[in-house]
Amino acid sequence: MRSFSLIGIALVPASLGAAEPLPIDPLWQSETFRKSITASYGIDSRIEPRITEDEAFYLEESAKAMAANDRAKAIAVLRDSSLLEKSPAMLFTLASHLFETGEAKDAEESVKHFESALAQFPNFRDAHRNYGIVLIQREEFEKAKVHLVRALALGSQDGTTAGLLGYCHARDGHHQAALDAYRLAMLTQPDEKQWKLGEAQALLALKRPREAASLFQTLLAAAPNEIPIWLAQTDAWTELDEIDLATANLEIVHRAGALDPNALLSLGHLYLQNDLPDLALERYRAALATATPPTPSRAVEALELFLSQSDWLRAKEYVTALETVAPYREAFDPAKGEKELLSRLVRARAMLELETGDAAAGAKRIEEWLGREPLDGECLLLLARFREEAGQKIEAGMLLEQAARVPATAAAAHLAHGRLLVAAADYETALGHLEKSQELNPSESLASYITAIRELVGPGAK
Repeated sequence: MRSFSLIGIALVPASLGAAEPLPIDPLWQSETFRKSITASYGIDSRIEPRITEDEAFYLEESAKAMAANDRAKAIAVLRDSSLLEKSPAMLFTLASHLFETGEAKDAEESVKHFESALAQFPNFRDAHRNYGIVLIQREEFEKAKVHLVRALALGSQDGTTAGLLGYCHARDGHHQAALDAYRLAMLTQPDEKQWKLGEAQALLALKRPREAASLFQTLLAAAPNEIPIWLAQTDAWTELDEIDLATANLEIVHRAGALDPNALLSLGHLYLQNDLPDLALERYRAALATATPPTPSRAVEALELFLSQSDWLRAKEYVTALETVAPYREAFDPAKGEKELLSRLVRARAMLELETGDAAAGAKRIEEWLGREPLDGECLLLLARFREEAGQKIEAGMLLEQAARVPATAAAAHLAHGRLLVAAADYETALGHLEKSQELNPSESLASYITAIRELVGPGAK
């Protein structure tokens, strides 16, 4: 059986799960939070600004308006007060109200008021916390992290602060810190799904997939329609080499109509690994038939995988489907397409022609491509193989000499040339190529092969 060289192709999806955008806690629906804006001020002068009776009046009126779901009045009460600019408590409260409207212009004003409150009272814990939330919504994550950390240092114990800090750490790739923050968040918000999901994703990133898979399962038991969780658990099963479970997860998502085209290809890859090529071909075709088919590179990858398994029949069927995808026409156009992608496609189609009885057409396809790209080492190697199988050993050797001058294929070219010369019983010359290949890409098997060839040459071999 002939082998087909695949560069960087895996049968399992590398990563399908992704963190959901974290929701901002609806702070004003919380009676505890609402009360903290008025009644608790001045209790701890280290973290909360003291308020005067006049400030308390406006804060109370604003809180009453919020309780009556009249946000506009709550904002107006504070915005129109002559005390506003000198009151950190009122600035903080107005900033929080403005941000909750969701309007862009209000968000800008909210930032200004938070910064003014913190300038006047730098240890204002709740202002640091709420400003951190605002900054996360604005995708200013590094700045948000500073304020969330400061809120925790000042004694904040709410899950929102710790959970959002975990989110910031996760975005930075600081997964242990993220895990610690998410677990801290669940001490006060044990039922918050986002923190559980964050913990599971952190565990997965820390190479603890079994714990992650178990936690994802708990989440799915409570919310079986949450597609991102099914996908995230797929990553865990893949890490554990639980291919059947990973396949089952993706199939569930596919049947729910929620699997994107690239993930459909990954599902096909998993079916190939499970020795179910017909199902793989079905999923590949389904991916190609979508309104936004997979990237051309991923689409060619599926063809290469069929070839790697010497499945010529299904490879031909897949090529037929591939050629009907209109969005690929430009990518596969020799005059417009990207060189590496076109090289892969040329090699795949030539290999298929070689293996299905039309070697001349395959060789011609490679030759035409090399006329445009003479330094395509992979194609030089493949054409050398065509020539060798046609009995044209000298021409094959010349092609391998050319491929050896391309750094990316030098090791493979020297190895192929060495084997070609061994078959011709030219052991001494073969040794030179084999040793060069071993120097460029060492392996135990090649070292053993070289030792065997030296024994054939005799004591005079170096």
